[in-house]
Amino acid sequence: MKPQGWVLLAMALVVPTGALAQSGHANGNTQPFWLGVGVGGAAVNSLEPAPSAGRDALAASIELGYRLTPEWGMGLEYGGVLPLSGCAQWQCGRSRADFAPNFTRLFAFGEYRTGESGLRVRGGFGVSRFCYQRHWSEHAWSWTDTLDLLLSDDDYSSNHYGSGAWRCDAAGKALGASVSLGYDWPVARNSASMGVRLTAEAANFAGAPAAELPSFRHRAVSLTLHLNLH
Repeated sequence: MKPQGWVLLAMALVVPTGALAQSGHANGNTQPFWLGVGVGGAAVNSLEPAPSAGRDALAASIELGYRLTPEWGMGLEYGGVLPLSGCAQWQCGRSRADFAPNFTRLFAFGEYRTGESGLRVRGGFGVSRFCYQRHWSEHAWSWTDTLDLLLSDDDYSSNHYGSGAWRCDAAGKALGASVSLGYDWPVARNSASMGVRLTAEAANFAGAPAAELPSFRHRAVSLTLHLNLH
C-alpha cells in the first residue's frame, strides 16, 4: 500500500474512535504506566547506496511508558521499518540494489503532552540496527511457534522443537534518533487511547565490508495507528 493509502486508512479508523471517547482529556488518567502498540506504513527515504532506499515499508512498534507529570512522560520503544519489496540478505539478489533489510530500533524517549489536548510531541534516542547476513534455523523459535504454544491443547514443549526462524549472523548497529508528532483520543473511560503518529527516524551507519556496503545515512518516515493501554 502506498503512503497515501496508509493515511486514509489511519483516518478512517481513528475518526470513529474519537467519536466513541467516554471522557475528555480534562479528566486525565491516574495510571502512570502505559503499554502501547502501533502499526502503519512507512517510506525509506535514504539515498543510494543505502539499503532499502526508496522503498515502501510496514512500520510496527511496541512501547512501555511512565507518566512523570500530566505533561511529561518517558519510556522505551522497540520498533521496525520492514520493506515490502526486495530481499533481506546482501547476497540474495542479482545486484546490491535488491538488498532491502529491515531496520529496527530500541530507543528511550521523552514525550510532552500539550495541556488538556491529545497532542503529543516526542523525541527518541538509542540504537538502530539492520541485519545483512542470516541463516534459517529449524530449531529457532518463531512467532508461529508462539501462537501454536498458546492455542494448542497438546504438550507442545515435549514433542515440538520449533518450525524454524531466521537467525542473524552479522548486523550493523549505529546510534539513531527519532522525532514524532501525534494525537490521541481517550476511549473506554480513559483506560485506553487510540491515535495517529507521524515519525521521522535517522541513523548514520558505518561501512560493512563483508556486505560490500559503504557508510550510509538511514532515513525513514512512518505514519502509524496506535493503541495505548493505561
